[in-house]
Amino acid sequence: MFAELLKDMESPYVVSYNLNMRAVAISEFGGPEALKSQELPEPVPGEHDLLVEVHACGLNPIDFKVRRGALAKGRSMPIILGFDVSGVVRGVGKGVKGLRPGDEIYAAPSLARNGANAEFVCVDARMAALKPKKIDHVEAAALPLVTITAWEALLQRAKIQSGETVLIHAGGGGVGHVAIQIAKLHGCRVLTTASSPASLELSRRMRADVVINYREEDFVDRVKQESGGRGLPVVMDTVGGETFNKSLDCLAPDGRLITCVGTPSDKIPQKLFRLCATLIFEFMGAPGIYGIRPESQGRILADAAKLVDDGKLKPRVSRVLSLDEIAEGHRLLEEGHVTGKLVVRVKG
Repeated sequence: MFAELLKDMESPYVVSYNLNMRAVAISEFGGPEALKSQELPEPVPGEHDLLVEVHACGLNPIDFKVRRGALAKGRSMPIILGFDVSGVVRGVGKGVKGLRPGDEIYAAPSLARNGANAEFVCVDARMAALKPKKIDHVEAAALPLVTITAWEALLQRAKIQSGETVLIHAGGGGVGHVAIQIAKLHGCRVLTTASSPASLELSRRMRADVVINYREEDFVDRVKQESGGRGLPVVMDTVGGETFNKSLDCLAPDGRLITCVGTPSDKIPQKLFRLCATLIFEFMGAPGIYGIRPESQGRILADAAKLVDDGKLKPRVSRVLSLDEIAEGHRLLEEGHVTGKLVVRVKG
């Protein structure tokens, strides 16, 4: 219906027609049962926004964290989750340059705004890019959040160098399987941890050099073995908790430990000081929340799209869900039973 109205408009800019859309949203914080199908107003794009017809959206651990109340206290209800999207531009704000209605794009919607578990979503055009041409919307929706996280962590913050050995935890996970590929593309030797048969196999398919089954051997001991007792220059933690604490023991002097979980630990100061090592925090949601360097994430996705089209970067979609199955997706993520990514098909 919205697309038909657009055809009659002389301007490419969108005005509100008070139309409704289907969305899965929460009206209170809680468990997966808080996710309800609702009819809500279609969003209206601001100056720098794209109005995107959602074809697919990815699920990530941040979804259930926001559902429980993280990063969302004080926001008005209902809240729509879903922070990966691939779809078609149906309208643009007055300040948008380079993208127009009809373009197929992919993006990671801001964590501070409503997400893509809906028929339409607004995203900052500066944080979006044309989707890869050689994959469909479902595969494209698996990429934005995890690719931006891995790219910022490894390339922009840790500044990995060719020839370095990197430990990436949870190689079969959403961030992990992309991080392995990025590190390998930049000439690094990669060690990774995993446990389930599916995660171990995916880690090998992503070309990790050493895959450590952490249920069968201590990954710290294996890292010491692989590094001649010295430790590694770069460790990327995507798990937190005890994994983070033990990761401190995997660092070489002058090493860099990156976490995208933000786990506090009273062991940090003494161990980092002793090694003259650096702790790096990676939170890909910061640009969308604080309005800082939004264009940087658009550039990352544009570069990643080229890698995908060149056959150098591949997403792993383990299961495709419908909008009605989003609560089940949350349960699977919370239980830790996901290899690669879960993606919701919204259209098509």
